[in-house]
Amino acid sequence: MAAPGKLVLDGKSYDLSHVYARRSPDVFNPKKMTTYILASDIELSPVDRVDNDAIRELTWNGKMNAVEIELNDGGISWRILTSHSKMSMSGSKSPNPFALQVTPERIRGTVKMEAPDKLGDTSYYYEFPVDAVIEKKVEAPPPTAADKVAAQSAASTKAYQAYLVVLMKGDKAGLMKAVDPEKAKMIDTPEFPEMLKFIQSMQPKNVTVLRATESGDKAELVVSGNAGSEAGTVKMQKINGAWIVMKESWKKR
Repeated sequence: MAAPGKLVLDGKSYDLSHVYARRSPDVFNPKKMTTYILASDIELSPVDRVDNDAIRELTWNGKMNAVEIELNDGGISWRILTSHSKMSMSGSKSPNPFALQVTPERIRGTVKMEAPDKLGDTSYYYEFPVDAVIEKKVEAPPPTAADKVAAQSAASTKAYQAYLVVLMKGDKAGLMKAVDPEKAKMIDTPEFPEMLKFIQSMQPKNVTVLRATESGDKAELVVSGNAGSEAGTVKMQKINGAWIVMKESWKKR
């Protein structure tokens, strides 16, 4: 949804051209559902704009500048998501200082700071109107036996399995080809051998891919490990024709 807004950091202005609202798990407490408003300088896909991890990755990769407002207990928490500043920029206010009308389906109103402020050495200011449907990520059903069978022939599954082999072997060259460019830079450092030992110790064993969902140049794998005691999700992306590992998330069952 196009909306005329702006984010100003150290005098540099970013057009906040798209505003979204979502209900999703709290970043720090996944068991708690929270309402968020996100004003971004890029248009987000229906999948990405309801996915906390996707939103963070877009920022970390320097692809998005945004302001995120979290509504909680009559107040708000705010975060500026940008690669402009080297520091994390966030804060909170109570009561909610913004004029917002919130229903179970929609948020309308205006988010506007009273005046520019400063955090550390970085000055900031943001404002944008809000008229957004509150969206929610549709959770996929548990993988079926048929999903598991189909996953074994998926190209993204085979690429992930190959990544696990080079990871446990400590094959530096293989790992650099199997992960995204930013992680590859971290691998190609003198400190990596010690880092690798830690990563290998934390990696679940006997990993099985239970479902592979490929959509264009992105894929999501549902996986289990350590004899089924851990469940995980693997985000994959196709770059230059090859599937690479972007992110792994694991939790105890």
